Amino acid sequence: MVLTGSERVRTWCSTTTWGSARWQRVLAALVTAVIVQPQWSVDAGVGVDPSWEAVLALAPLHHLAWGRDVVFTYGPLGFLQTVSYYSFGQSVLASIYQMAVVAALFLGVCAVLRLRCAPMTSLLIAFVATAGIATLQVTHGNSLGLMYPELAILASIAWAAVPMLQQDTSRSTMFVTCVVIGLVGGLQLLVKFNTGLTTFAIGLAASVLLGWKAVVRHCATVVAFSVSVVICWLLAGQQPENLFAWLRYSVAIVAGYNEAQAVPLPLYAIPALLMALLWVGALCWAFAQGGTKIPRSFIGLVGVATLITAKSAFGRYDLWHISMLVGLIVVSVVLAPFPRVRLRAIALAGVVLAFLVAGGPPALHDRSVAAIQAPAQSVDRLTTLAVPGRFHHRIEQAKARQREFYAVPDRFLTTIGSRTVHVDPVDTTVVWAYNLAWQPAPVFATYSTYLPSLDQLNSDSLSQRTDFVLSRVSTASPAAGINGRLAVQESPLYSRALLCDFAVAGVENQWALFTRSAQRCGPLTKRSEVEVSGNGSVKVPPPSAPDMAVLVGIDLNPTIIDRLFQGTILPLTTPTVTLDGTSYRLITGNAAEPFLVSTPGSVRGTNLEIDAHTIGVGRSRELGQGPANARLRFYEMRVAP
Repeated sequence: MVLTGSERVRTWCSTTTWGSARWQRVLAALVTAVIVQPQWSVDAGVGVDPSWEAVLALAPLHHLAWGRDVVFTYGPLGFLQTVSYYSFGQSVLASIYQMAVVAALFLGVCAVLRLRCAPMTSLLIAFVATAGIATLQVTHGNSLGLMYPELAILASIAWAAVPMLQQDTSRSTMFVTCVVIGLVGGLQLLVKFNTGLTTFAIGLAASVLLGWKAVVRHCATVVAFSVSVVICWLLAGQQPENLFAWLRYSVAIVAGYNEAQAVPLPLYAIPALLMALLWVGALCWAFAQGGTKIPRSFIGLVGVATLITAKSAFGRYDLWHISMLVGLIVVSVVLAPFPRVRLRAIALAGVVLAFLVAGGPPALHDRSVAAIQAPAQSVDRLTTLAVPGRFHHRIEQAKARQREFYAVPDRFLTTIGSRTVHVDPVDTTVVWAYNLAWQPAPVFATYSTYLPSLDQLNSDSLSQRTDFVLSRVSTASPAAGINGRLAVQESPLYSRALLCDFAVAGVENQWALFTRSAQRCGPLTKRSEVEVSGNGSVKVPPPSAPDMAVLVGIDLNPTIIDRLFQGTILPLTTPTVTLDGTSYRLITGNAAEPFLVSTPGSVRGTNLEIDAHTIGVGRSRELGQGPANARLRFYEMRVAP
C-alpha cells in the first residue's frame, strides 16, 4: 500500500517521539516566540496612542513616580509591552518579556494538547494556534503591535486548564499552578492594571474550581499575587508609599472608563454580539451536560474569563477590544477535548468569520500582512539591538521625523529651555523629540480624568509643579477632544487651572505656550439657574465685562434606562451637550463641575477659547426613555489680563 504525502506526514507526526523531551518543547517555544511577532513599525509614532505609549517609556527615564507624578492604568512596568524604540535598556527588557509571553502561551497550549495528542502533533497544533491567536491580537496598525498583556491572560488560561483536564492531578500540581498564576498576575498588574486583575481572577477561580475546600491554596494564591505586586513595584524603582495612591487612582480611572469611553453599539456589532451570545449559550449547554466530555471546572474557568472579557469587548466596541473575546474563544476551543474534530473546526471558522465581518476587509489584510512580515520584523529587532550604533541611529531618525512633523516654534523651545513643561492634550512624544524637561499633570492624558477626583489631582499638580504648558491647538473651535468631546468640559478643573494660573506666551503654528503666572482669577459668582429639557436650548448669559469668563454646571436627571445603557450593562446611548447647535459627548462624571462656555480675549487662539451663545442637553440615541433634562447653573469669574 502506497501512502500519500499527507498520510506519511500524519503517520510521522503520530509516531515520532520528537517533542516528548522538555528541552525540545522549550526549543520549539523559543522558535515560536521569534517567528510569531506580528507587530508594526517599531519606530516611535505620533498621535493619541503613541503618546501614552511614549509616557510608559519616558516616565522611568525622567525618574517620575507612579501614583505621585504619573497616574495611569498602565503601571511602572508598562514599557514592557511597548514595541517602539525609546531607550536601549527598555527595549531589551521589553523584547524578553514579549517573547516570554508568546512562549508561555505556546507551552501552555502544548501542555494541554499533550494530554490527548502525540508530542509532535501537539507541537504543530500549538504553533498554529499561537500564531493564529497572536495575529488576532494585533492592535492599531499605525501605533502599537501585539497586545502582549492580553496575550498573557490567554496563556494563564491555558496553564490553568492543565490540572483541570488532566487525569488524577496531584495536589502539588494544582497548588503550584495557581500560585504561579498569582505571581504572574502581580507582574501583569504593574504592566497593565486590568490584565493583572484578570490574571489574578483566573488563578483564584482555578483554585476554587479545582476544589473549593482547599483554603490554603486559595490563600496562597492571594498572598502570591500581593507579594508579587510589592516586589515588582520595588524592582521598578518605585517608592512603597506611592503604591496605594497609584492603586486608588487606577481604580478611579477604571470606574469612570466604562461610561466615559463607551461607544454606542453600531449595527456592524451584531455579528460579534451574536457570536458572544452563542458562545455563552454553548458554555451553558456544556455545563448542563454534566462534564462527561468537558470538565465543569474548565467550563467554569472559561465562563469567568468570558464575563470579564465580554464586558471590555462591548463596553467600548471596536476591533481591538473585541479581539480579546475572539482570542479567548479560539484558545478555549483549541484546549477543550471536543469529541469530534469537525465540530471544533466549525466553531473556529465561525468565530474567525464573525471577527472578520466586524472588522471588514482591513482586518483580514492588515493581520495577514503583519503575520507575513513577523519573522522579518523579529530578525530586524534582534539585529537592531545587537549591532552597535544601529539602535541609536534608529532613535535619532525617529526623533528627526517627529520634529519635522510637530514643528514646535523655536522661540517656544528657547523660552522653555531647561525648565519643566507639560504637554497637552495628548502629544507627549514632543517631550522625547525635543529632549524637554517633562513634568506632566499626573493624569497626563486629560481625556482620562473621568471623575472629579482625577480632575482635581491634575488641577492641583498643574498649579504647583509645572513651569510651562505646551498645548497643541485643536483645528476645531471650540476645541474638541477625542470621541467628539468638548475639551473644556472633559476636564473642567484642569481647564480653569490653565486659565487662572498660566498666561498665554504665544500662539504659533498650531501650538500655544502657557507660562506660569500669579493667580489671575476671582471667585465664582452665581448668575442664574435654569431647567432645560429635550431638544430645547437656553441662552448662555453674556459676560458682564470683557475680562469675565462664564461657566456652567450641569445637574443631570438620568432615567433608569440611562443608568443601565450608557455603559453599565451595554452602551446603547451616550449623553450630549449642545453648544450653538453642535453636539458634544458629555462626560457625566464631571458634568456638575462648572466648565467654561465663554472666555475673555486673553486666551484667543488657544484650546481655552470658547464663546457659546446657547446650550442644551440630549442623547446620541433615544431608547424611548423620554426627553433628557437637566438643571443648568451659570457662573461668572473675573480673569485678570
